[in-house]
Amino acid sequence: MTANPHTTIPVVFLSGMLADYRMWQPVMARMDARARRGVAPAITPIIPALDTKDDVVAMARDVLEQVPDRFVLVGMSMGGYVAFEILRMARERVSHLMLLNTRATADDPVIRRRRLLLARLSGRNLPFRGINDAMLDDMLHPDHRHNRELVGLLSDMAEDLGEDVFKRQIIAVANRPDSMALLSELDIPCTVMVGEADRVISPASHHDMAARIPGARMIEVAGAGHYVPLEQPDICADALCALIT
Repeated sequence: MTANPHTTIPVVFLSGMLADYRMWQPVMARMDARARRGVAPAITPIIPALDTKDDVVAMARDVLEQVPDRFVLVGMSMGGYVAFEILRMARERVSHLMLLNTRATADDPVIRRRRLLLARLSGRNLPFRGINDAMLDDMLHPDHRHNRELVGLLSDMAEDLGEDVFKRQIIAVANRPDSMALLSELDIPCTVMVGEADRVISPASHHDMAARIPGARMIEVAGAGHYVPLEQPDICADALCALIT
């Protein structure tokens, strides 16, 4: 997709679990600044909500109904799972692909059962908490683990979306299909990104995923964990600019 000074490029951002448009605001701000300086194409960000369905296929259908005929697709974590469904349904509509902190494999049976049990038990005996200390230890790079603004944002998004959304999303994640066979069929420009300290989805799995996508660019981001768009938004914006320019 070639940049045109009189048009903008539609970019569809798909968020992870218990995250919304705020996940992408730092990246969008940096993309806008680059466009105003004339050093990057202008984008039209589209951030569909992924909070009403408990199935990634249904989420993908909802997204496709909201977006233009042709678009750049950016999927983070759960948003990556939805991105794979979009590619299965309407690959011809996707011009470029960015996958962040996500995986193409399905859950193994043990993890799947654990997620579904969490959905059933959530909020039953204790008040719902979308983010806790153990999760933050796994999700954030040590340099950001005690960043009050970042931790507060993650907590705010989780609390705002709430228990019902958590249950729907974790069921969708647990039941997602395996997408490994799809990777070798992708014939669009693609960038795969992961934080070096991501303990939720390992960097090694991202390297394997990128190796299976023809021509994909692999970026392991220093100083980031599971939230590359929030922990290192400049690097994320640079990678998106390089992908679409």
